[in-house]
Amino acid sequence: MKKKKIIIVGNGFASLFFIQYFLLLPVLPVFVSWLYKLFSKHEITLIGNGQFIYFPSIPDFITGHRNREKITVDIEPYLKRRNIKFVDDMVTDIQDGGRTVITTKGRYSNDALFLGIGPAFLKNDIPGTVEYTYSPCSGIDDMERFLEKLNTLKQGTIYLGFKLNKEDGFVAGRGGQIYETACLLDYELKKRGVREHFNIHLFSPNIEVNEKGAITDLLLERNIILDYGYEPKEFIEGGMLDANGTFRQADIVLFSPGIVAPELAVKSCLPVSVGGHIDVDQYGQVKGLENVFSAGDCANHEHPTPWLPHQAHMAQLRSQAAAKNMREVLNKDEATHTYRKELSCILNMGNDGLWLHAAEDNKPPLWNLFPKRSKKLVTLKSAFEKLYLLYLKYL
Repeated sequence: MKKKKIIIVGNGFASLFFIQYFLLLPVLPVFVSWLYKLFSKHEITLIGNGQFIYFPSIPDFITGHRNREKITVDIEPYLKRRNIKFVDDMVTDIQDGGRTVITTKGRYSNDALFLGIGPAFLKNDIPGTVEYTYSPCSGIDDMERFLEKLNTLKQGTIYLGFKLNKEDGFVAGRGGQIYETACLLDYELKKRGVREHFNIHLFSPNIEVNEKGAITDLLLERNIILDYGYEPKEFIEGGMLDANGTFRQADIVLFSPGIVAPELAVKSCLPVSVGGHIDVDQYGQVKGLENVFSAGDCANHEHPTPWLPHQAHMAQLRSQAAAKNMREVLNKDEATHTYRKELSCILNMGNDGLWLHAAEDNKPPLWNLFPKRSKKLVTLKSAFEKLYLLYLKYL
């Protein structure tokens, strides 16, 4: 029987969770991968850069508890244990309704395609974003440059901000990482005994001026100045310009723009939503294309709730549904699996933690075994990370 060819594009959270749920391998695949090689009905190829980065931990570079080596994993051994062919390349186009994937070095046909190609940031939305701001959301290199700059300062003014893309009705952006970065910056400067020499501002045009709530309370506890509702007209050398031309001095600006799908989506045969994401239905299927699925930062939601994110934990839930549905459509059945809409993440503040959670069914996280706010949550978050990275490295 001829094996069905499956191509996975990208090696971030969405793609790796997709593999986990599609293969349905036992906990120790190293001992059974040869069985899969003999009896599998699928020939799977992943196209990516081979480096998985645990993005949620990048803000903790500020405290020194994380660095490049600790959160980066070479995923080739992980793929090899699962009998998945790895292609170190970049996809430049998708043609023939998803059946042909074009890379810089070749072309690959498939019977089914999964796209976990990550985000693109709207860096041109506010002039000067690229030239004059840093962001933990842009990756390790950007965070390291920020820390180099921070370490040259004995005093100063630091602005942190984010802007969301909400055109598709959900939260396409990284506000959570900016909140966490602000709190960890406060924590680290206090440890160094220099916090009183710095002003820390947090701004976002997506937050109402009089916004209340747990996050606002914890920012105020840390004497972080809240510029809710504010959006600079332009980032310039040494600070920002307001809409009326007023200059705001800043020694460092960290800013995370809104998110859309990468340019590949726009240039290829993929349908793109109003907000700039790959247009998928509630089953993770790319609309109008046969046997093509997508999840994670690059894909939109069908009928979302306004608070719904699309990365990390939500990527896991969406990839799980997509994996089940791909198995169904390859068996000539209809896709039937939807996913639970949930926002769930732990905000690490160094000496404290806050569990941010919302779910469409109002169920609490982990059966309500943990408090909503406690330093123990920082340990729990670290445990999640360590277990997942161990899984990628050795299982």
